[in-house]
Amino acid sequence: MPSVSPVQLTSYLRPGSVWLDVDAADKAALLRAVADCLAAAGPPLDPQTVADLLTARERLASTGVGHGVAIPHASVATIETPRLCLLRVRAAIDFDAIDAAPVRLVVGVLAPPNAQALHLRLLARVARLVQAPLMREALLAAHSADDAYSLIDAADSGRAPEPVHGA
Repeated sequence: MPSVSPVQLTSYLRPGSVWLDVDAADKAALLRAVADCLAAAGPPLDPQTVADLLTARERLASTGVGHGVAIPHASVATIETPRLCLLRVRAAIDFDAIDAAPVRLVVGVLAPPNAQALHLRLLARVARLVQAPLMREALLAAHSADDAYSLIDAADSGRAPEPVHGA
């Protein structure tokens, strides 16, 4: 059986799609912010359409995966390649997560319907990445969007973040 190489998140995450200290009053506002970020992450999409798709997916089950992380995702027929965004929320938001912990980190994923296997591989890769305590701490402590993007890039290259002290 051939091995499948790990998916590189930075192949689908643009530096401009990392937004830090996002203000959102609630889950709906946070999903709209994710939609805005994803809609602008390539050839423009209608942010309301993206928000509607994310919200519809969220109604099936919360994408709050625990430890203060959510991974809202949807399929969008009008894109050719997946898109990712990373948002760090200024104040934690109740997201109906599986562990009931409020969310501070959100990785949004959009993929075309004909890329279901890649969509699932991206979700799995994101989940593994943000479930690692050192990575979560490092992303929460990042001083800039460039720093946060560099952390993801380093993880793609197999380099783990250093422990965060005093954060």
